[in-house]
Amino acid sequence: MEKKTNSALVAYARRALREGWVYWYGTTGRPCTESLLKRKRAQYPAHYGSARTAAYRRHIAEKRYCADCINLVKGYMWLDEATGKQGYAINGCPDTNADGMFARAAQKGSIETMPDVPGLIVRFSGHAGVYVGEGRVIEARGFAYGVVETALSARPWTHWYEMPGLSYGAQTPPQESVLGSRVLRRGSRGEDVRLMQEMLLRCGYALP
Repeated sequence: MEKKTNSALVAYARRALREGWVYWYGTTGRPCTESLLKRKRAQYPAHYGSARTAAYRRHIAEKRYCADCINLVKGYMWLDEATGKQGYAINGCPDTNADGMFARAAQKGSIETMPDVPGLIVRFSGHAGVYVGEGRVIEARGFAYGVVETALSARPWTHWYEMPGLSYGAQTPPQESVLGSRVLRRGSRGEDVRLMQEMLLRCGYALP
């Protein structure tokens, strides 16, 4: 069984962002083709209405890749990187939807408890994204957006979890930032954030 790691998932998500992958419901990071469109239209007719046909055909002509939110992650988990082909429900990753994957996760919690570990999955009901570090998330956001990068604090994420089948044991410990070496924003994490919070408390500010 191929070992899948959090750092490689982040790299895969960054590739999807860089290449401008589009959102097709029920797809797992595959090239947009007429045959794939035909299969998905038969499988999910409510998601493949005629109003979007021109856009689907444009994606095909532009030779884009497509994925939806949790299937962006499953596409990496099921990928044999030696051959470039995807298997099905392999590498410890089941075939389930965004809510089902959260339910199956062994390690998870509310978003305010999330450790700063790239490769964690963030979610709200019916949707998921990949936390890539520094308070940023890459997600297949929807048909009108495709794969985008957003601030963790800018979206209504409610929970985090470790992706089933993904190894988080080999991550490189994050480098700690010295206070004053970077701009702190909502969602920033690290020792410099803790020190700033202590200073604010000493100055009489009430923190959540």
